Amino acid sequence: MKKAFLSLSLLLIGFTAMAGVEINNPAQTGNDLNNIDDFKKDTLHSDFKSTFATNDDLTNFRKLRSYLQLKQNAITLIQEELSYYSDVQRNIEAINNKTAELDRVVDDAKKNKLNEASIDVYFPACNIDIYGTNMTSLEKLKEVKEQLKTCMNKELARQAEYNALKANLNIVKKDYATCQEQIDTSLAPEYKDQEFRKTISIGFACLLGGLLLVFVAVVFRSQKNIARYFFSDTGLQFITLFVLIISIILFGILKILEGRELAAILSGIAGYILGKSRPNKAEKEEPEADENKSINKL
Repeated sequence: MKKAFLSLSLLLIGFTAMAGVEINNPAQTGNDLNNIDDFKKDTLHSDFKSTFATNDDLTNFRKLRSYLQLKQNAITLIQEELSYYSDVQRNIEAINNKTAELDRVVDDAKKNKLNEASIDVYFPACNIDIYGTNMTSLEKLKEVKEQLKTCMNKELARQAEYNALKANLNIVKKDYATCQEQIDTSLAPEYKDQEFRKTISIGFACLLGGLLLVFVAVVFRSQKNIARYFFSDTGLQFITLFVLIISIILFGILKILEGRELAAILSGIAGYILGKSRPNKAEKEEPEADENKSINKL
């Protein structure tokens, strides 16, 4: 007994833990949105259509909200990372200008047959710190040029990462906007009402078409008296009333007719049917007259 109780308790704890993991840690969709390095390497592809491939997925609000939250976190993460690249373009321009200036200074020193020159080069990120008040040898300036080249390669790599981040930010924003639009569309009463009308209209159209096919099959495969009945006044009235009722119901669903108009039309049809089903006064008096004649003969 104790073993069974212990096993049952362990099973309940396991199911609770699994449910908690599922609720608190919803499965991530698409790319790993927590790894910023993935956004620096290459331009990612939009994953909204692949994540929500079916109509059930598009109406799954829990999945849509989780996806929306993931994309919002990714947008915040990318925007924060982009702030560290605000100086990349300025650094590239400064390195280009300083390299051109360094070449010009070295060329002037060589023309004047000098072994040193004066130039101001200050790039702490590249470990270059030379003041123009001091004379620097040409060999040292050659090393500085190589350092500038190495620094330029680093800045160009940063610029490539910056471009990838910008492109991926646009993709993530597009997925975010698409998801938000899908949520708004799914929650819109007009959209649901339109889907309901569409479904009901298709259903009634199929019903009407099926009944008409049955009617045609019965007429052509039955005896002549049934066909003669359907093409008589009574049969045509029945068919007309049936089609009218279906049409009125569709008009009401599609809101082509309002409540008062529908009530008036249905009341008129009901009155017509009840009036036709009630025998006329002349038809009542004829049997009574025939009965009186038979009594007088007796």
